[in-house]
Amino acid sequence: MTPYLWWALAIIVIGALVWLVAYATKAGRDGQSVATSQHAETDAEIVAGVQANMAKAQAEGPQSKEQLLERLDAGTG
Repeated sequence: MTPYLWWALAIIVIGALVWLVAYATKAGRDGQSVATSQHAETDAEIVAGVQANMAKAQAEGPQSKEQLLERLDAGTG
């Protein structure tokens, strides 16, 4: 009966190790996915800010030479 006990214990230990490796691999993939989505969010915020600033500059910018000179004379340019 002792050999059966050792074989059962060996199978249980091997199964636990396989499960642990699978769990660690899944956790690593999930962690990488979170990091990737956080970087994508940061990049999207940067792009949105740049686009908003470009739109504001285009909307508020001088449309002609006279408008540019007026802004420079007023000290806002």
